[in-house]
Amino acid sequence: MRPAACLIILFFLSLDLAAQQRDPEWPCIQVLVPEIAIGVYWPRAIDEALLGTWEADESLSALAQKLSDLDDFTDTERRLIADFVESVPADSRAETLDKLADSIVTLTNQRRRHYIEGIKRYTRQQISIAEQIESRLNQLAELEAGSGAESLAGKADIEETLRWHERVYDQRERLIGTLCERPVKLEENLSRVLRELAQYLP
Repeated sequence: MRPAACLIILFFLSLDLAAQQRDPEWPCIQVLVPEIAIGVYWPRAIDEALLGTWEADESLSALAQKLSDLDDFTDTERRLIADFVESVPADSRAETLDKLADSIVTLTNQRRRHYIEGIKRYTRQQISIAEQIESRLNQLAELEAGSGAESLAGKADIEETLRWHERVYDQRERLIGTLCERPVKLEENLSRVLRELAQYLP
């Protein structure tokens, strides 16, 4: 059996097994969590009446945009948080930090959804390529069962197409790990940001 045929069989077997436990379009080893709940990282319950009210506060929204769109959490962001907290009156600090936490989680979830949708779209494209490989293998098997110059010419064309599809599939497969790290990195930064914020709770 050709290596490509083994690849196809293993690919679809892995999808079948994954589908029993999770979304079959999710190729990452990390369990798919569609949305981060604020309670996972924020140490206190937030009044439901406050949720979403951050959108009307320009300075808070601007800070939330910065803190939810980080490649890494550094001393620069710690200073931004400290300066912001110092500007908030002590008697409204807890409520303001609740709103800021809500805003950061909301914006982070928006980015995560974008990444997750991109990963799933990428997986669907991989499935499509795998199906094309399987189709070419079937065509090749039919031609190999025949004979004559016409079959030989057709076989050469199919093998060339097959090699191209296999190469594309393998190149794309190597990128999946990098794609899967994007939502993980977002969660790591979110955790760091909210831990830093929580230190200022009264």
